[in-house]
Parts: sequence; structure tokens; C-alpha cells
Amino acid sequence: MADGECPKKGQRLLPKVIFGICEILPRVDVRAAYSWYYYRPFLLWAITTGLFVKFAYVRFFTRLGWSRCAIVDVTMNAVSSLLNHIAVPAAYLAWALPRLALNQAFGTDDADPVNWVALLLLMALISAISDALVLHFVFSQRLGQKWFWLLYVVNTMCVAAAACGMYFFLVAHPPTA
Repeated sequence: MADGECPKKGQRLLPKVIFGICEILPRVDVRAAYSWYYYRPFLLWAITTGLFVKFAYVRFFTRLGWSRCAIVDVTMNAVSSLLNHIAVPAAYLAWALPRLALNQAFGTDDADPVNWVALLLLMALISAISDALVLHFVFSQRLGQKWFWLLYVVNTMCVAAAACGMYFFLVAHPPTA
């Protein structure tokens, strides 16, 4: 390649992706809200919403008695809450490369709503998988594909309520740097 010649598009993309990966952690966007100070309100909203919405799902899906549904509901929420300590960073890491490609292709930023929505949808998927595993292995309830996707919608509603609650908390208590 001559001095004034521009490298091919694919040759320019690899360094940009590598530099983009290196920029994942130092930036302040999702990770600023993922601190214990802001994570507690997120869990509060997620657990509160989850207890009510998942109870209705379990009652409709399993046709168990009220007390048994409450036990299943509390167990599913406890496992989901514990798994959220792993789900948030896992969702962020799973979205890292698609996020870089999206940011590169459309000129978006890490703080754009599409990145937040994608993270919330991944978190809901991880929670739905954990709830399905609890139903299957702990309570011997088999889920079909239709019921799993309904569980995903239920978890999406819980995560959306938690995200709204965290947004209101962030507005009331803005981060200081």
C-alpha cells in the first residue's frame, strides 16, 4: 500500500472494533446507574412488580392453590433477584459487540435509548430463563414455547417497571461525579 492510499474498509473496521471494546468500561452510561446506590431501587421495583405479576402468571399457568402459587412466586422472584446480580453484567457483555456495531453503523452513542432497551430485554430474557428453570426443576412444571414467551413478556413488564422506577430515582437523586 502506498503512503497516500486509504486501507480497505474491512481493514479499518477491525481497529475500530478493538478500540470500541477497550472503551466499554471507562465510559459513564449504564455502568454509572449500576451501583449499589441505584441498584437497590431497581431491585425494589423489580421484586414488587414481579411478586404481583408473576403470581398472576403462576396462578393462571399452574392452576395450583393460592398458598402453593405464593411459594412458587416467592421462589421465582428470589432466584431472579439473586441472578440479577449476574444478569445485568451478563446482559451488558452480551450486548457489547452488537452495541459497537450499531453505534458504528448508525452513529448512536452508548447512552441512546436503543442500547438501554436492548439491555433491559436481555435482562428480561435471563430472568425468564431462570424462572422457567425454577418452575421445571424445583416445582416440576413444564413450560411449552407459548408459556415461556408469555413468561418472557411478564418478565419484560417487571423489568420495564423496574427501569421506570430507577429512572424516577435517578431524576430525584442525580449522580455526582
